[in-house]
Amino acid sequence: MLTERQRSRIRACCKDEQGFATIMEIIQAERKELERAKTDFFSEIGHELRTPLTTIQGTLSLLAREVPGPLPQRAREMVERAIENSIKLRDLINYFIDLQRLQSGSAELRLQPVDLYRLLDQALSNLRPFAARRQIRLILDEDSPRVRVEADPDRLAQVISNLLSNAIKFSPSNSTITVQIDRCGATGRFSISDQGPGIPPEIQQRLFRRFVKANTADQRQAGGSGLGLNICKAIVEGLDGRIWFTTAAGSGTTFHVELPAATPHPAPAPEQDEATP
Repeated sequence: MLTERQRSRIRACCKDEQGFATIMEIIQAERKELERAKTDFFSEIGHELRTPLTTIQGTLSLLAREVPGPLPQRAREMVERAIENSIKLRDLINYFIDLQRLQSGSAELRLQPVDLYRLLDQALSNLRPFAARRQIRLILDEDSPRVRVEADPDRLAQVISNLLSNAIKFSPSNSTITVQIDRCGATGRFSISDQGPGIPPEIQQRLFRRFVKANTADQRQAGGSGLGLNICKAIVEGLDGRIWFTTAAGSGTTFHVELPAATPHPAPAPEQDEATP
């Protein structure tokens, strides 16, 4: 997208508004072509990387099941570590492709009314075993209003899963993660609050950029590619929503997601009996 300063410089080089409009059309067409080329490039690279990776994962799976024969304990541990890293690499490749499609506008979004409470409740159920292993409680405020937003349910579930997973990873044992839902005029909002260490001030302005991760020792141990929040932002903005956070050192972090409320469909008018002549 051109800045206002760039537009002013182009306008100054044009003799009239018609010339300016023509140049802007050419620039926009070139930009769209560049985005298509980038998307095709990432898709092709992704295919070239995933094909050998699938073969590697298949071979490692056979070794893990000891199909060729029994493995020493040390060898089994090495195979398990290799499988874990191959999964991380696969996810990283998928993240890159997904992010490029979202940012170029080529990702298809299936917009429909989505019940926030139901979607959040399902996500919490899926992640409770993971949280239980870290002795973390997941709570959905039962007094939250039932709000329906206009969104792609699969993409929104991806955002929720990312935010909840981050909250679990960065929360101390015996803590609680709370999820709340609110209706704010023409929008619906949900918030995910943890009791973790908070986000360091030096990275707060960059948190939604690619490869940015909290840089404390505890958070480095949590792992992650640094792409999850970047993708969350791309998805939410693609749904005409917004995402932000509030945080304080030692008091935890709350991520907020706000989306357009679903437009209620008017009830069909009751059929009237024809007047008897």
